[in-house]
Amino acid sequence: MIALFISGCSNKEPSAKEKANETVNKVKTSETSEEKQQIASSSTELTPPEGLKLKADNEGIVPASIEIPALNVNTEIEKVGRMGNGQMGVPKGFDTVGWFGEGAKPGSPGNAVMAGHVDSKTGPAVFYKLEDLDKGDEVIVKDNDGKPLTFVVTGKEKYDRKNAPVDKIFDYSYGSKLNLITCTGNFNRDEGTHEERLVVYTELKNR
Repeated sequence: MIALFISGCSNKEPSAKEKANETVNKVKTSETSEEKQQIASSSTELTPPEGLKLKADNEGIVPASIEIPALNVNTEIEKVGRMGNGQMGVPKGFDTVGWFGEGAKPGSPGNAVMAGHVDSKTGPAVFYKLEDLDKGDEVIVKDNDGKPLTFVVTGKEKYDRKNAPVDKIFDYSYGSKLNLITCTGNFNRDEGTHEERLVVYTELKNR
């Protein structure tokens, strides 16, 4: 007699307990995916270094608005901080820009950092065309009194969202710089975010 053993296949109906476990696992997977997407939609997914090096007086302005003439952008600035996981938050609005308030102020020595959405479920957002900026383009930031500071684009880089050089982006540097962040690259549906981050580097224009 020849016995045949077929591994990995079964016609046996799953028990009620097995069906229940399967349902629970599906729910957990769905919840995990939703949690990831909530985090992705409310943060830059970049974690600023702890203990950022700032000048004692952290001179500069508290930014209230930003204008990018080359992109026809002129909008308000929201102050954002860290999320519970340490990542930099993003503005609540899709047409506004978020300034990382724990970092340098625009005009102060160091890296001031701002972020904006690239798109939403209904279409383009404030930084949809950020990648179109070229060296020499201007970014104008004003405080509540209308005092302007003009920054000039010096370069732009794309980074994997999990391996961006956060020290370079957020921490102290000589000169007054302003770094603009948005999403770019392929969209990861499971994570609810784009795979890369675009950073546009600018420096305060000599008066």
